[in-house]
Amino acid sequence: MFQKMKLSTKLAMIIAGVLAIILIVLSACSIAMSQSAIKKGISGELTSIASGNANIIEESFRVLEHAAEGMQNYLEQEYPAMMQSDANDTVTNAAEGAESANGADNVSAAGNAEILPSILYPGHAFSTNSHDVEAFMIETCRSTIGANDNISAMGIMFEPYKFHDDMEAFGFWLDQSNLEATDIAFTSYTDYAQEDSYKYVIENKHAYLSLPYQNGSGQMVIAYGIPIVYNNEVIGVVISNLTLDGFSSVTTSSQNYPSMWITIYNDEGNIIWDSETLDDVGKNMQEFTPNQQEYEQIQTMMASKSDFYMEKTREDGEGVSCFYSPIQVGDYTWWSLTGLYSRDAHQSMVQTTVWLCVLSVIALVIVILVIIFVLRRMLAPVKYVVQAAETIAAGNLDIQIQTNRQDEIGDLYRAFQTMVENLKLIIGDVDYLLNEMANGNFDIRTRAEEHYVGNYQGILLAIRRINRSLSKTLSQINQAADQVSAGSEQVSSGAQALSQGAAEQASSVEQLAATIADISEVVQKNAKMAEAANTNVSQVNNNVAESGEKMKTTLAIMEDAHAQTTKVQGIIKTIEDIAFQTNILALNAAVEAARAGVAGKGFAVVADEVRNLASKSSEASKNTTALINGALSAIAEGTESMQETKQFVDNVVIEVEEITKVFEKISLASEQQASSIEQVTIGIDQISSVVQTNSATAEESAAASQELSGQADMLKELIRQFQLRDSSDFSESNMTNQVYDNTYQNDMENHVDMKYNTSMDNTLSKY
Repeated sequence: MFQKMKLSTKLAMIIAGVLAIILIVLSACSIAMSQSAIKKGISGELTSIASGNANIIEESFRVLEHAAEGMQNYLEQEYPAMMQSDANDTVTNAAEGAESANGADNVSAAGNAEILPSILYPGHAFSTNSHDVEAFMIETCRSTIGANDNISAMGIMFEPYKFHDDMEAFGFWLDQSNLEATDIAFTSYTDYAQEDSYKYVIENKHAYLSLPYQNGSGQMVIAYGIPIVYNNEVIGVVISNLTLDGFSSVTTSSQNYPSMWITIYNDEGNIIWDSETLDDVGKNMQEFTPNQQEYEQIQTMMASKSDFYMEKTREDGEGVSCFYSPIQVGDYTWWSLTGLYSRDAHQSMVQTTVWLCVLSVIALVIVILVIIFVLRRMLAPVKYVVQAAETIAAGNLDIQIQTNRQDEIGDLYRAFQTMVENLKLIIGDVDYLLNEMANGNFDIRTRAEEHYVGNYQGILLAIRRINRSLSKTLSQINQAADQVSAGSEQVSSGAQALSQGAAEQASSVEQLAATIADISEVVQKNAKMAEAANTNVSQVNNNVAESGEKMKTTLAIMEDAHAQTTKVQGIIKTIEDIAFQTNILALNAAVEAARAGVAGKGFAVVADEVRNLASKSSEASKNTTALINGALSAIAEGTESMQETKQFVDNVVIEVEEITKVFEKISLASEQQASSIEQVTIGIDQISSVVQTNSATAEESAAASQELSGQADMLKELIRQFQLRDSSDFSESNMTNQVYDNTYQNDMENHVDMKYNTSMDNTLSKY
């Protein structure tokens, strides 16, 4: 499709493609940089809001910390003197109370020190130091509550006997509704000792922050307990209630971010305050972060106690952007979260991206339209050159291209016109030369030699070579026809003689083939008989070999029988030994019977029988030995005879094997003879076939020679119709063509063209 488009369209598409890529890259870079800048701006703005809100919350608690710090510093200065004065005033408390009732001056009888009544506890008298500390604490709490609307209540409680050595409970509680009240004291230590805000501070010796709760007035407050320390001992606690209404002064909305909200978390991730709803107060952030991995990431980043940003997914599946800023409250680190929906945060980036894309597309379309218009105007004249080239390609050279332009397109027009005129002259001359040669006239000359310039020289040289070659060839054909006519008669005579001799050879070869066929039949019969004899000898060889194996088996059995007989001789020897011992025992028994006298007669008879039995056993053993020795001699002779027989059979086997090998060689030689004679028969058949073929060929050659003689006469008649060059023209033409060939070859090798060709190349190279 692209190849068929017009040049202006192709150029426009290529330029448009390049511009599109450049604009896409530039737009992508601009969008990326804009998004990065916008993202940084949004992040900086929301981080600033979160940090500002954190400062507001910190400031609320800092007021309480400053008040507690002021009371701590004051107590550190006055507490030693106050304790000393209280110890001295214990003795005179009763008298001071009576004098105070009568309107007398409070004067210490013991130490002559001034005694003042307690502001909070009527009936108790304090030293000036204790009274001043009491008054300072009350006024500090009143001024702090009065100056800060977000502090709903404040009070101070002491450990037993830590404010005055004869008072177990000392403490008071002020709120916004009773700032001027006088009955604000705690009468019992247990009234405040069981409160978490007091008990936690005493036990852990550091500040306490409670979760939000509702006080008696229905307000949501946070209890903040700060320890009062003296000599590394917690002697009391400053407790304040901070209302959540005071958090409403933080920035909770923005025109740029309608979905923005603010949430305050304590150090355990529990919600202290939420700008959207207070129903979430007390809930943990994990309830709003269902993705465990995101929750763990938040916990990890909170451990750094510095500002951070994170995108997460809410429990409703909505993506949100969260900006966290730490809030330092005493020993605790709370967090101010400024959050908004991610789509709200990305809205400005999306708008910027869309506008950049739209402007880029509009700019690209305008540029493409301008390029197409300009290219079409500038390249419009080229279509006339294309039309002229198509006309030339169709074979029509009758065209006229005129122009007044002086640029490259004008040069192209003029070059085309010059090329067309030159082609017309060359084609006309080629037409003349070829027509003359087609009519049989080879004695011709070109009429436009000066127009064959550059590569056109090859056409003129080719025509001259054709003219010279054909004229010379026809002359040679004429001469060859005379020679063919004379030689064909000689070939015809020789072919007839060859045919007669070949017929005689074929007859002789047939007789020889019949004789060899008979010999081959006899040899094949001999081969078959040798093969049968070889088979019989092989069978005999196998039988003899088998007899030898059986002889070996028999010999082995005889040797085994000889071995068994030897064992029997051992047994007989044992029997002889038994008979000998029995005879000795019988002799001993007879001797003992003789000694016994009459009592041993029966035993003598038994001994005599035993002696007879031993004698018979010895005689039987000797007879058995003689028989066995005879059998052993016979077995030995049989074994020796079997050994000789075995040797004889082995010799027979060897001789039969030798005979078998001889018969195998005879059989193999007979087969080879039969095969050789068969090959000789095939060769004779082939010779016979070749001789017959030669005979037929000779006859055909004789007929062809006669036909060739007639064709040579006809060829001479045809050659007489052409007008050929003289032999002197051939040498002159050869020299001329050689000069042209050398010139053309040098031009091609050195890339040297004629003036017109150089002009054309320079003109076309501009385009």
